[in-house]
Amino acid sequence: MDFDPVAVQAAVRPDAGLCHRWRREWGLLMDLAVWGELRSTQIGLPGKLRKRVLEFGERLRSYGSDRGWIPHPREQIKNALSTSLQTRESLEKVSEIAGQFSSGADIAAFRAVWEALSAALMADMAAREELLVRLLNQQYQEEV
Repeated sequence: MDFDPVAVQAAVRPDAGLCHRWRREWGLLMDLAVWGELRSTQIGLPGKLRKRVLEFGERLRSYGSDRGWIPHPREQIKNALSTSLQTRESLEKVSEIAGQFSSGADIAAFRAVWEALSAALMADMAAREELLVRLLNQQYQEEV
C-alpha cells in the first residue's frame, strides 16, 4: 500500500502560520544576539551565540521547508525526521550557550523570546515526529 499523499504532506510540513511565527521570533532572537546587551564572563561567548543562533535559523528554515521536490513519500518522511533531529541538536547548542550569559540589559528579553520559541518548536517537533514515525511504521508493517 502506498502512502496517503495528504497525510504525508500534513506530516512533513508545519503549518505556514507557525513557520511565520518562528521566523519572526528567530529574527528577534538574532537581533538580540547581535545588537543586544548580553554579558558573560567568558571571552568570545557572544560570537559563539551569534553563530549558533544563525545555525539554528538555518535548521529552522529547513524544518519548515517544502519537501515536495523529494520524489518518494518515504524519503520525504525520512528527510523530515532527519531535519527535526538536526533542529533539536541546534536548539540544545543555543540553550547551552544562552545559559552561560549572566547579565545585560537585554538578557531577560533574549531569554523570553528563546523560551517561547524553543517551547513552541519542541511541542511541534514532538507531535510531528510521532506522526512521521507512525507513518513509517505503518508502511513497514504493510510490507511485511
